[in-house]
Amino acid sequence: MNLRQSPLRIFLRQLVAHYFPPRSVVGGLRVLVYHRVRPDADDPRSVTPQRFREHLTVLRDDGWQVVGLDEVITAVQNNHPFPKRAVLISFDDGYADLYDYAFPLLQEFRFPAVVFMLARYVGRVGRTYSEANYPEAPFLTAAQLREMQRAGIEIGSHGLWHVPLAHLSSKEAEQEVQLSKEILSDLLGAPVRAFSYPWGRAGDFSEAHVRMVERAGYQLAFTMVHGFNPPPYERFRLRRCHVYPWDTVPLFTAILEGRFDGWCLKNSKLWQHPRRWLRRLRKSLTRDGVGKKS
Repeated sequence: MNLRQSPLRIFLRQLVAHYFPPRSVVGGLRVLVYHRVRPDADDPRSVTPQRFREHLTVLRDDGWQVVGLDEVITAVQNNHPFPKRAVLISFDDGYADLYDYAFPLLQEFRFPAVVFMLARYVGRVGRTYSEANYPEAPFLTAAQLREMQRAGIEIGSHGLWHVPLAHLSSKEAEQEVQLSKEILSDLLGAPVRAFSYPWGRAGDFSEAHVRMVERAGYQLAFTMVHGFNPPPYERFRLRRCHVYPWDTVPLFTAILEGRFDGWCLKNSKLWQHPRRWLRRLRKSLTRDGVGKKS
């Protein structure tokens, strides 16, 4: 059973959305993270274009202030409060369906966003290190990235190969951080200013990796630790909220209001130990996992 999309988990999510109280969203930043937007969405990483449109409509009609990376950098570096109900939209990995389905909708709603691109996957067809059980898919091309950048979509780095920095040697992790920035900056003709830690949960990166990111010259870094970002900001540990395909309008509104902020298992390092053990067991049983440079 896939616990991430089990009926029990979805039911519990609905209960929390209904019964847990909202939290204050004054002065800070809520960051949403998507991975793929495609009509045949059939996994926890993907939402349909219709569902994505529903989410953008909520942001527009319910008074949420969608901000771009320029505004985020200015506020975070100066520890200034954000406008009330500020939200940043982000995407990880850089699959090509973002260009086909998410990008037109963002343009229609006139919303900025940031795409964290895997530097070694630009223009490729494949699957990432963590997605051996998913079919191969195309990633954004250099031309698509440049077009999106010209239209106001910021391009950030998600590393080279989608490997958690904690799984790598210090030298390999440094390369993920620094070389990915250089590759994407050269491709775009502009400095890459933000980094998204691969996987990015508690235990997937350490304080040493945070320092690597700062030394590489990034201005911000984003995690997959769920939650809200109030001042004073941790600019290299900014929290984000994953959006799932089953997040209907009430569930999406509950994310924005912070109703899930107090009960997210992936925020705990203790939760990572059994997950790591199960991942190693699965890999030893199948013996056909995808290597980081396949």
